[in-house]
Amino acid sequence: MFFGCALFFAATMMGQTELTIDGTQKGAPINPSLYGLFFEEINHAGDGGLYAELIRNRSFEDNAKTPECWHATGNAQISLISKTLLNQVQKQALHISLPSATSRTSLSGVTNEGFWGIHAVKGRTYTLNLWMRAAKGYTGKVYASLQNANGTKKYAQTMFANIGKNWKKYTTTITATDNDNAASFGLQFDRAGEVDIDMVSLFPPTFKNRKNGLRKDLAQLLYDDKPAFIRFPGGCYVEGVGSYENAFQWKHTIGPIEQRPGHENKVWGYRSSDGLGFDEYLQMCEDLHAAPLFVVNIGLGHEYLIPVNDLQPYIQNTLDALDYANGTTTTPMGALRAKNGHPKPYGIKYIELGNENYQAGNDARSSQYPERYNLFRKAIAARYPEIKIIGNVEAWGTDSPSWRNDYPVDFLDEHYYRSYSWMRNNFTKYDHYARGKQLIYNGEYA
Repeated sequence: MFFGCALFFAATMMGQTELTIDGTQKGAPINPSLYGLFFEEINHAGDGGLYAELIRNRSFEDNAKTPECWHATGNAQISLISKTLLNQVQKQALHISLPSATSRTSLSGVTNEGFWGIHAVKGRTYTLNLWMRAAKGYTGKVYASLQNANGTKKYAQTMFANIGKNWKKYTTTITATDNDNAASFGLQFDRAGEVDIDMVSLFPPTFKNRKNGLRKDLAQLLYDDKPAFIRFPGGCYVEGVGSYENAFQWKHTIGPIEQRPGHENKVWGYRSSDGLGFDEYLQMCEDLHAAPLFVVNIGLGHEYLIPVNDLQPYIQNTLDALDYANGTTTTPMGALRAKNGHPKPYGIKYIELGNENYQAGNDARSSQYPERYNLFRKAIAARYPEIKIIGNVEAWGTDSPSWRNDYPVDFLDEHYYRSYSWMRNNFTKYDHYARGKQLIYNGEYA
């Protein structure tokens, strides 16, 4: 072994390579915004992921027939109700019927399993908010607990008394006394009667202590990445399937969480609470020191399109979003942003018009993309000329996507979903891309 190593080092010394560096000859310039992040509500990246909410199906809207993730305990009986609700936005609440009196040592009620279990951490303080009313004169106490999965061990508990007959918000904090990464949340009752609950929310401490904020551990990892920009909220999530109704709509995602209806994230197969909404996305960008890159729907989605002649409300909706994010507090949208807790403009820097809407061929969607793009572009450029506008190019069918129209565009968004060998063989794809040519960014690749 020694002899082999000696021969290796001797050969290495005899065959040294000389590397000459000429500092006066610069290579291609590197954009300071080279690396960013892309966030989309897919595979519970938001609800159950980056968004810190621990209660799953907190507003009882996830299923029209059964209260998913909620379970009755003891002699309690649960059902969904759709009348005399908290507000006009909420469509369902949970009705809890307690047919017989219980005791302090044997309570009945409901539990929530969270997103694959609730992470209880010893010494961690959690903020609890919920709306309740005594449906038929309930006069007992309500015990809220962080507990193990079957409810036999309590890690934290608080008590509410004098539950009124009208909807009322109850807020408190609880501190865990033990560790359990598969805990549950429980509400127990010590009297017979009926109680309605809605918008049950449990939060751990959040990144930068933001109200309705992000998980500290995951957000810190993003912060440590030092992204120059963040693309949000999608992706196909922006488009929806079959109808604009299940596309992301920013005006439905601002303000108090009980005023947010949520929507069916049909493209990825589960309901989104929209707790991680427009303000939260923009606040995330600000907290990560990253420029916001906002993707908008231009009337093209999966299996539907909005006629070109009907686009004006959607264009105005986009302008409203930019006014909300970038306008001063003297504007109606800027004043609304300040009312919602952020007087200073967020400063959207980039906007992408559509997502994968401009493919090869002459299908009904792609053939209309240039005209739709230009209608949005002109309106945005007239009001916010400093915002950089991004256009779609082919995401599949070619390895050399192109901008096939004469309308001005600041950046092109190239997407590559290819094999491992393709990625390896194209590792140097942009090394010799002509500077001064059309600017490119890769919005998605895998």
